[in-house]
Amino acid sequence: MLNSNQVKEMLIDIADMYIEKKEELSKYDAVIGDGDHGITMARGAKAAKEKLINTEEGTCRDYFKLYGRTLVSTIGGAMGPLFGSIFLELSKACKGNETFGINELSIGISEAEKKVCDLGGAKVGDKTMVDALHPTAEALMEAKKNEDDLQKALKKAVEAAKLGVQSTIPLVAKRGRSKYLQEKAIGHQDAGATSIYYLIKEIDRYLGNKGSDKSEI
Repeated sequence: MLNSNQVKEMLIDIADMYIEKKEELSKYDAVIGDGDHGITMARGAKAAKEKLINTEEGTCRDYFKLYGRTLVSTIGGAMGPLFGSIFLELSKACKGNETFGINELSIGISEAEKKVCDLGGAKVGDKTMVDALHPTAEALMEAKKNEDDLQKALKKAVEAAKLGVQSTIPLVAKRGRSKYLQEKAIGHQDAGATSIYYLIKEIDRYLGNKGSDKSEI
């Protein structure tokens, strides 16, 4: 379980991670997309970090909501609402709770998957962030069902997200700019799915699990 101060600290770490991963994520996106995914994620992360640092008091729900709303308002195109919805759904899952644990994480990510699919129209196999988000949600809900603690659940979620990213490599894209590349997109991982993997991995790292390195997938 994390208290509100720990959630704030974790979100700042997540922001730092996206800032650090700017070049790598843009590299993946340059092959089959616009090439600005990492730049966009870093811009949103920087804005969210500044707001978090300047917010002295808040609940777990408040901090997730702040991060999500900042992404929506600072990231252009569809990416802001898509990634912002993840943090907004985590915020909703924290309603009425003073701490953040497996229950809030599993429900939040599961609802985020539904929201992302509704907003973007993507499904598993379309070579998008959903390919990492779906197995992550499934792993977390299974961990919740098994009454795993947060750290054990995150180990499973990190592995599920990693496999989700790897599953995008042989796929033909069906959404976004990359869909126009058709077979040329085969052999390259999706940047959005990679961002989901790094998000889950960073939460795991914060809790001190083995996924502590920030090397490329």
